[in-house]
Order: sequence, then C-alpha cells, then structure tokens
Amino acid sequence: MTTILRRARTLGFLLFSSLVAAAAGAAGAMPVPPDAAVPPWPKPSPVALPTGSPSVSCEGLELIHSREALGGFEIRVGGKPMAIGQNRPMLAYVASGQLRWLDLARAAQRKLEVKRERDSLMVRFECVDQDGGAWTITQKYAPLGAGPALDVQIGFTVNQERAAAFLPMLMLFPGAGSFGSSKGQALVAGLEYLENEPSSSEADVIGPAAKRQVPDNLKLTFPLMAIQNDGRWLALSWQVESNFCALFDSPDRMFGSGGHVMGVLYPGSNGKNRQEGSLLPLVTETLRAGQSVVLHATLAGGLGDTVVPAIRQYVSSHNLPAIPATRGPQAYISLAAGGWLDSKIREGNLFHHAIAGGSFPAGPAADAAVWMDWLADQTTQPALADRLRTAAQGAIGAVPPTDINAAGVGHVRFPVPSLVYGHVAEAVERARQDGHNLLGRFDGNLAVQYRPNAGGPDYGKTHFSDEASGLTSRPVMDLLEAAAFCGDRELLDAALKRLSAMNKFRNGVPRGAQTWECPLHIPDILASAQMVRAYTLGYELTGQAEWLEQARYWAWTGVPFVYLVNPASEPVGPYATIAVFGATNWKAPIWLGLPVQWCGLVYADALYRLVRDDPAGPWKKLADGITASGVQQGWPTNDTELQGLLPDSFVLRAQHRNGPAINPATVQACAVRLFGPQSPASGNAEVYDFRCFRQNGIRVHAPGSIVRAEESGRRLQFEVRPWPARPYYVLINGLAQKPRLKLGSQPVEITAPHQFQEQQGVLILELKGTAAVELEL
Repeated sequence: MTTILRRARTLGFLLFSSLVAAAAGAAGAMPVPPDAAVPPWPKPSPVALPTGSPSVSCEGLELIHSREALGGFEIRVGGKPMAIGQNRPMLAYVASGQLRWLDLARAAQRKLEVKRERDSLMVRFECVDQDGGAWTITQKYAPLGAGPALDVQIGFTVNQERAAAFLPMLMLFPGAGSFGSSKGQALVAGLEYLENEPSSSEADVIGPAAKRQVPDNLKLTFPLMAIQNDGRWLALSWQVESNFCALFDSPDRMFGSGGHVMGVLYPGSNGKNRQEGSLLPLVTETLRAGQSVVLHATLAGGLGDTVVPAIRQYVSSHNLPAIPATRGPQAYISLAAGGWLDSKIREGNLFHHAIAGGSFPAGPAADAAVWMDWLADQTTQPALADRLRTAAQGAIGAVPPTDINAAGVGHVRFPVPSLVYGHVAEAVERARQDGHNLLGRFDGNLAVQYRPNAGGPDYGKTHFSDEASGLTSRPVMDLLEAAAFCGDRELLDAALKRLSAMNKFRNGVPRGAQTWECPLHIPDILASAQMVRAYTLGYELTGQAEWLEQARYWAWTGVPFVYLVNPASEPVGPYATIAVFGATNWKAPIWLGLPVQWCGLVYADALYRLVRDDPAGPWKKLADGITASGVQQGWPTNDTELQGLLPDSFVLRAQHRNGPAINPATVQACAVRLFGPQSPASGNAEVYDFRCFRQNGIRVHAPGSIVRAEESGRRLQFEVRPWPARPYYVLINGLAQKPRLKLGSQPVEITAPHQFQEQQGVLILELKGTAAVELEL
C-alpha cells in the first residue's frame, strides 16, 4: 500500500440520494421518505422459557423457542445462555409516500405456532398490516450435520405488493441477558476484527467509513459474523444474495439490548441504495404479492477462547471457491518475462520496486536475476529464454557480492541468489551482521515498541498498547531467517528467545504491520503472514509442537482478509485480499473493500511454507487462490509500459487497476508454486528449500527441493533436486567439526570447489544436477 492513491468523494449526499431514487423508481422501487426515521425500538429482552419449550440442538449448540413470542428464543452454548432473538420485531414498508412501521408483537390478527417436526424446530407467524396486507413468516431450524451448527431457513411473504424498507430476516443479541456488552473477540469478515472494544470505532478509520453497522455487501470478504466471550463463541453466516445485508454492532447501540447485535436485513446494501451504517435504505425493494423472500443461514457455536473456531467452522462447512482462471503457465511466464524485460520497472541492469514517480529509484536486484533465470529455464520460447538469461546476467553483475542476498525488489524473498550465483560466504557473513543489527530493535524485555518518527504522525495514538503482533513479528521473522542462514548459535538462541517472547500476543488479533502509513491498532493480513512465517520457522528449527500450533492459529487469523465469495460478480474477486481493516492515516485511502494483493501474496507465501508441516489444513488451496487472483490482477501484455506488473490496489466493481505498479517478484514467488516447474529438467524442484536436521542441529539451504532427508545418529543424508541447469551451491551450517562427505555414495574430499569454514561451522558445496549428499558428523 502507498499513500499515493486517494479516493475523493465528489457527490454530495443530496445529489447522490436523488440519483439513486430516480434510478430505483425506474425499476419499480420507491424512495424512502427523506425524513423517515427508526422509531424508539421495543427493547429485546429474555422471555420465559418453561420446561418443555420446543428446542433443537447440535453438539452443544441449542436453540430454545418460546411458544408465545416470535423471535422469543434463547441460544445456549455448552449449556450456558449465549444470545437471545429479536422478540419485539418490527418491519417497515412505504405506502402512500409514508414509511409504515409494523410492530409484529402487536399486529392485528397475529397467530404464532412453534413446534417440533422430526429433528427440526418449525415456527409460523401470521399477521395483517394497517393497509390490509397479510404477512406470513416461516422459520426452520435444524442440525446442519457439519459440526456444532444449525441450518436456518427464514421466509417473509405478503399477499399484497409491498415496497419493503426493513425486514429483519434474522436478528441475534449475543450477551443480552447473560454476559452483557463485554466480549473476548468479535469478527465481521472483511471489516472488523476486535478484542474487547467497540465496533464501528475510529481507531482505524475516521469519518463516514467508520460506520460499519450495515456495510456495503462488497466489503464483506465472506458472510460471517462472530462474537466470543467466556470460553464460548457464536457465529452467524448466510447465503449471499444481493437483496440481503449484514447488521452488526458491538456493543449494541442500535436496539439497546444490553449485549451485541448481529443479523441479516432486507433490502440489501450495494453501495448506492443506502448510507452505510443505516438501518433504512434510500430506496425500497419491491416485494410482489405472494412472493417469498427466503434467507438461508447457519448458526454455529462452540467452546473457544477466540473467534478462530468460528472461522474454521465456516471454512469446513463451505467449499472454498474454485481457483480463479488464468491463461496457464506459459502465458504467465511470457507475461512475467515482459514485466522484467520490457516494462518501466527495468532501467538497464537496475530495477524499480514500483513505478511511482521518483518514490522508488532503480537499484541492483539479485532477486530479479533469479526470477528471470527461472523463467528462462521454464519457457518454451528459445528466443525469450536467451533474452532473459542475458538480462539476468546483467542484473546480477550489478549487485555487489556483499549484497547478493540483500539486494532485491520483491516483497517475498528467499536467501537463494547466493546459492545460484555464488558468494555464499559473503552472504553468510552479511546475514550474521544483519541479525546482530536486528537485536538492536528489541528492548531489555525482548519487546519491540512503537515510537513515532520525529515530526510524523503518531500511529500508536489509537492503540491500547505500544506493541502489536505485526510490529514485533517482522524483526523476529527476519532475525530467525538470518540466524538460520548463517548458523550463528548465539544469534539463533537470541532469535528463539524473542520468538518465545511473542507469547504475549497468543490468541490475539493480527495488527500493526504497516506503521509506515497505517495505525498500529489496525487489523492487518501482513501481521498474520509474519506471525505464520516466524512460528513455522521456529517449529522447523526446534520441533516445538506449540510453535506449529501458533503458526496454525495465525494462519486462520488471515482468512477473514481473503474474499471467499465473489463480491461483485466479476472475473477478479474470489481470493482477492484486503490488506487492513481501516485507512491510511485514518482517512484515505480507505482500504475496506479495496484489495491490496501484494499483502495477500506475502500471506500466501507463508501458507505455502506451512503446508509441509500442516498438510491437512486448507493452506495450499488458499495460497493457490490468492496467487491466481494476483496473476489476474496484473497489467496485461498489451500495456507495454506496465505489462506483468501488479497494481497496488484493485477496484472490484469497476475491475480497475490502481497504481503504483509493482515489480513481478511478489507474484512470481507464489506463482512458481501455483504452476510448478514447466521444464522436465527441473523435475519438481522448488526455487528454494530449507531443511533442519534437529537431532544434530544441522541446517541445509539449497536452490531446489531437498528430499529423502534422513537423520540417524551422527549420520544424515538428503538429495537435492535443483532447478538451475548450471552449477549451484548448497549451504550447510551448524557443524561442530569437518564432516566426512559422500556425494552419490562416493567419498569426496572437502576441498575446492567445496569450502569448509571451521570457525563458523559452515560447509559450502558446489554441485551440478541432482545430488545425493551424505554427511558423517
């Protein structure tokens, strides 16, 4: 994200609403009178539930319904009250130019029937409005059959045409009559990720966009709301339809329930037909005589200390969307090659990070050389391969040996350039220096505290702490990676201690990874990515199961930033990623509903690295989807100056790319996993692989896949399947003394071209082709 993009509002509200009303009138809908207001709402409160009241339950989630009041139900989780329904419901419609409110608890000719049918709870309510319209409301609650969840179907029907302005399809009040307005966490996917703090606050965005009680549907990454408190959670999800919209307020300031409110309303919210945060739309939705409006929803609940179980339940009970269509690997290779070779990102042998005026000057980029050489090895076009190799040679020639792994332009980087081009010893020493420099970021309590830049904005002023998971995790991650590469035992111990110190963020919210422009408080997918990467690497280095569990937890915290539905029914949408739930400088750009895919691609990279240690998770498909969306979002080949580059953000309804245009590296680092190697010579090789032989504390880095890894006593062996056709290098560190080496079962002296640095415990092998390596320690 950058501060260059600005989204100015050019229409005043009166002009805006009049245009909307005119358009709606042509479609048969009616404007809601501009002076219409929501009347004082009858306060929902618990109702009497005598023994024997009808109920339905599933795995500790129970809904018990009164026989006397529509919406008079209580939801229990683990045997404890968790939420009540809207037992004083009202609906509204427009007739004769006036907004009519109908209090269903006092309506004429009302009838209510609540009963059990097989395993389902059935509710039927009838009444007549003041204009003679006969309304029927039906509800069905039944076990979903997939975890602790109830399938919900709710229908509204009227026998006369109505210009509907407010139908409360389903409304829940967690905490009302039980734990009250406090909470542990709360979530609205795409908009809110809260601890015990108010929703729709100005901690992350100031102005109208802070009003998120009734949001534009486009801003929901998927239809899920959840409240967690006292070791329990309750979630509401629903089938996305344009004529429905979400309602969420925590605590409930709209109905005065004393708890929280989450629900689904009719009509919907499409960015034009209502002011966000308003219970009433600008225009009605026509409900034809005899037409049924039916909501399909799911209530889920269970035990847990965070909202992560609600996210997991949603993913387990809904199929992840199909991977977005791309034109295939060879088309991608040509597009990425065009980005490196022919777009404005390149200036001779130097490369810009992004095209943004003079904000990102061109410089040496070793990762650009790696990516061009990889493309050259995979393309089926010999002439293109020659151009790529020539450009890669020029690019790497511009990089000083001491910067071989440090000079780059991508958001996702591997310590692989030295393993391809040499200068491994210099890269090891640079990693050691960088690691010791990073220790200066931490105070005596092993914490990283936010401090505003002199003369700059104080991005910590709306946060309850001077620490955040995203602020701390980046230096911890970088420190772990530097220590793993150089093998410095003192540095590695220091890195692991700082990883342990991040336990303070356990069960927390991902926040504050982009404090160069965004508030420290802001929920942030980049924080999820960094936490996943740090804990995954910590687990690989030590085998501590707790750190793998933490990697899983933080991986789940990133899911609400990912579109798991198509928000605008356009080609680009599924798996696009929201970067933060807020705004730059609290005001603009507003990132709600505006994907920033480079942040999602950093998260996807972390998921790809997690897959090996947690193959049962949904991580591979999520990462593939995010990557495919990144490929889709890039500028096409017919834009010669920007071809193959990634937009900083993407406007979903307009399908428009916003600059600055970012170099191809961040997409390519993930695309190589999505598409896989295309050259038979590359086999199934990764671009970079790392293996830790934990029994002996040996770490191996290679430009390819490390397979058949075994460790027995003081003997270890592995096979390297490289992607480069040229000679390459393998780095092995953590050695206490010179080992005995076998290559392909043949003893080999550790002499040139191999190197052993006894004091550092580092062995550098120069190899070519697939190589079986055996070490006797």
